[in-house]
Amino acid sequence: MRSNPFQPLVNLLSNILEAHTTAFFIVDSKKRQLHLAAAQSLSKYLSEGLSLPMEQSGILSQAHKAGQTIHLDKMHEITMALSSTLPFYREGESHIKGLLIEPVGEGDAVLYIDTKYSWGFNSKQQKWIREIAELLHQLLKQQESTKRQKGFDRIWKLWQRLDHAKFEESSFQDYCQSVVDECTHFLGTEYGFLAMKDSSGHRFRLLAATANVPQNYFRQSFNAKQGLIGWIFRNQKPLLIPKLNADSPDHFLLSSRESLPHYGTLWGLPAPSSMGHSVVLAFLSRAAMEWSTEVRYAVSHMLYYTHLLLEQTYFKEECDHLQSYDLSTGLLNTLAFEARVEEMLVASMQNSVPFTLALLQVEPWQILHTKVSPIQLRKWQQQLAEGLYRAVPAGASLGQIAENRYGILLSGMSAQEVKQYLNALLDVSRQVAPKRMRKAHIQPYLSTASFPQDVTGSEQLWTLAYQRLFEAFG
Repeated sequence: MRSNPFQPLVNLLSNILEAHTTAFFIVDSKKRQLHLAAAQSLSKYLSEGLSLPMEQSGILSQAHKAGQTIHLDKMHEITMALSSTLPFYREGESHIKGLLIEPVGEGDAVLYIDTKYSWGFNSKQQKWIREIAELLHQLLKQQESTKRQKGFDRIWKLWQRLDHAKFEESSFQDYCQSVVDECTHFLGTEYGFLAMKDSSGHRFRLLAATANVPQNYFRQSFNAKQGLIGWIFRNQKPLLIPKLNADSPDHFLLSSRESLPHYGTLWGLPAPSSMGHSVVLAFLSRAAMEWSTEVRYAVSHMLYYTHLLLEQTYFKEECDHLQSYDLSTGLLNTLAFEARVEEMLVASMQNSVPFTLALLQVEPWQILHTKVSPIQLRKWQQQLAEGLYRAVPAGASLGQIAENRYGILLSGMSAQEVKQYLNALLDVSRQVAPKRMRKAHIQPYLSTASFPQDVTGSEQLWTLAYQRLFEAFG
């Protein structure tokens, strides 16, 4: 059993003064209550673990509010009203001759002493009471400091664990799961959620959640105009509901049909992204809970850090996309397509799977610049790229090698299948043309080179494909 640091001083003062009751009450300013922290009493009416509402604590609250010592040395005059003056005695206590209430600290606590042996306390006894009250105040500050230090230690360990997780987890998704699990355990709640809303702003989905959240929720998207998490997304403000109302039609998190509890405490906080996405980290407890400013800051900091990692992930994906794909058509750019050919060549050697490199070029190209604007020309390029993309099979690679030249990689197909797809590409190229150039006879030219049927290496592959392309020009 944990020892009470205040009890020895209370016992000492009570024995010195031969008091009937000596009681030390700590003030809970948030709940507006007085909690009995330590006591020594000959009364059978003072119960252990007593808590008194501030408004119903009689003369104790008066001393606390005034911040001054109250000393009554003729208690026989108010004995009839003892239960209202000293409500912790309830009914039945009598013959108290004097009492003294000493405020402790700056409204932190009150020290109560009464006696049945003398009419109050003399100046020397009052000096002892004040000195013990000061020692109790020092102990109280030390206890609060220790409690706060333990809280900081918990925060540091939380940050440290998640910092390690950043380098140990295999993916950002795994890290998000660690953030939810760790923060949920840190706060002491039963449920934790990390949700993300896309740039359209209409729907959001779950990135991670605690294991007790139904798995089918991860396969759904939720309307951002509904629910408490949707409210956080819309308003971009933290939301703390100490006690959810199960009877309220609006007190649901994701969907009105969800199976989550609609009581207890909900806390959610948002983090907007410069990439157009935003995330919300939310926690749900079955019981009403409160958290200190430091605890809320610790979780808010982890959300901010997670949000930075999310942006880093999106920036990296965007950078990789810009490095690999043509900005106008969205097809692989020249360097990325050449790298894909090298990858295909290695895979073909290892797995003995043949592949074909096809080059498709549209001519006459330069005349298009004299007939249509650059904007219209880019639109036509995009339409052509979309048509070619739809014409090739799944798994094929399609690249923009030059302004009017495209590369196609077809793997693991028979010669007949390759020919079928190449004919489809030619048909698409003939059908797609700028409206003003319908009579200009835009002509696609096509060449192929296959590995290992035609060549034994990448340099020969490219050379042969280009030789056959120029031969196709006639």
